[in-house]
Amino acid sequence: MSISFAFDGDDVVWRQRFDRPAVYLDTFAIRAIAESDEWSVRFARGLKARNGCWLLSAVSMGEFARFADPRHTEQAERLLAQVVPHVYLFVSDSVGAQANRSDTDPARQSFPPADRRNLDYLSRKWAQTQSFSETFQGMFQVVHENRDRMLETLDEVASKLVTSLAKYRQMETYRRRAKAARPDDGRTRQQIISGELLRELVLDLNAPISANEAVDLMHAVDAVDYCDLVLLDKAWERRVNALHQRIADGGLAIPVARCWSMRNGGVDHFLEAIELWPRQAGG
Repeated sequence: MSISFAFDGDDVVWRQRFDRPAVYLDTFAIRAIAESDEWSVRFARGLKARNGCWLLSAVSMGEFARFADPRHTEQAERLLAQVVPHVYLFVSDSVGAQANRSDTDPARQSFPPADRRNLDYLSRKWAQTQSFSETFQGMFQVVHENRDRMLETLDEVASKLVTSLAKYRQMETYRRRAKAARPDDGRTRQQIISGELLRELVLDLNAPISANEAVDLMHAVDAVDYCDLVLLDKAWERRVNALHQRIADGGLAIPVARCWSMRNGGVDHFLEAIELWPRQAGG
């Protein structure tokens, strides 16, 4: 059980374990699975059977502010209710901050920082209800009710990242280093992952860097670094597969998540990999 709450005198103590298989869904993957009763049941049942966890970020929930139709929020709420307490809540570092961390060996998967603010809030709710379903109820609804503020924050983060990426890729020395970089060149794990996933965008000056692309990058770096099985956009699936290939070509022991997208039956392959963990399904 990834999240637990318990009384310690008058206080409530929360604990969170990062159980494997750890899985990640980008925002549209959450929507796709939540809209399907079959996929929702398989996702929740598979995680619980394998004692895994869904790595759920504030960014993933915050992006639901982009959806005006409240049905998307309601469906996400139902999916979350099926999965809890097999959820790990975390706060995403910015890509730049994560890439500059130096505390992780490339061969050792990183540990996601807990979302202490939300967990403290949930502890207070649990103290009142002592029910997991009631404690987690309304997490996506809060986002929907504060759409304008959430969108403003999300757009500000994305804009800063777009500006930073556009600035650096105009620098010839930066592009030259990106082209010459190899997974075994002494960088930290986070630098390898973020650098490799960005490689295509850095080397191609004509490749657009939109706000959506910046947010997708945040999803991808966290997912690939921390997790075992992830479901992302097809462009990021291709980039993650390229990272796997470059690691394999170098004969390196750098574990990173396996990735699927919505194309070519990817959701079913992703769910099957959860169900067959640790003997992962092909996809």
